[in-house]
Amino acid sequence: MAAGQLSLMAPDAQEMLAGHASAQTPEFFRFLDIETLIAVRLAAEGATTRLARPGCQDLFADFADGSGQRLSTRLVATGKPPADAFASLRFLDDRGAQQCRSSGTLAFTRTGSWFIRVCGEQFRHAFQRNRTATEIIVIHEFLHALGLGENPPTSEAITEQVNVRCGD
Repeated sequence: MAAGQLSLMAPDAQEMLAGHASAQTPEFFRFLDIETLIAVRLAAEGATTRLARPGCQDLFADFADGSGQRLSTRLVATGKPPADAFASLRFLDDRGAQQCRSSGTLAFTRTGSWFIRVCGEQFRHAFQRNRTATEIIVIHEFLHALGLGENPPTSEAITEQVNVRCGD
């Protein structure tokens, strides 16, 4: 706030509202162009809608983390419903990353990380061609944030199961 400006809210109220807003929607960082930011936001919104469906939520019982614990159990341990846990994600435009040099990679993360790294231009182009496919990829990455590793299962197997449970 610039010097001389008054806030109409107490600092505690401002902090509470800021925390409340971030708890409801994922955050987005370092997006270089508005078109990519909009594509990722819309894909995240679509993924949230899909995750609200009971059939899609069955997905969390289909996979386990490296210790064998079902993702559904891990999700319950957060104390949050799937949509609220999903809102904890942080999306980062990381188009310069080595993983983005593969034309088929739209997004990636490390197991257990709540930062989803997006291959900006590739994601935007894929969104323009097939919005549903990008929503499925975002859910795929959410599974990794919850603790799902890869190989096994393969990336393709994960995406296929997300498509079965959460696709149209």
